[in-house]
Amino acid sequence: MTTSVDERRSDLQALVIKALEGVLGKDLGQATADTKLFEELGLDSTSVLELLMTLEDDHGIEVDPEQLEPEHLQTVGAVCDFIAASQAEA
Repeated sequence: MTTSVDERRSDLQALVIKALEGVLGKDLGQATADTKLFEELGLDSTSVLELLMTLEDDHGIEVDPEQLEPEHLQTVGAVCDFIAASQAEA
């Protein structure tokens, strides 16, 4: 059975939110793809690095920080899009 794009996207979003919860130390149960990382969640440059390390260490998702652009970190959905594109290139 194949996994649909929507299911993969949903799974990836759940992983990103779980990683954000660990980095920020708070429940993000209401977070959606449109949740803004800096304005709504209070992410900063240090927590971005922690997020990337958490995704790699806990979930095996490797992201090249040199490819990151500010627009990749605007929302939960933007992070998911960046990860999906990075994995597609690998």
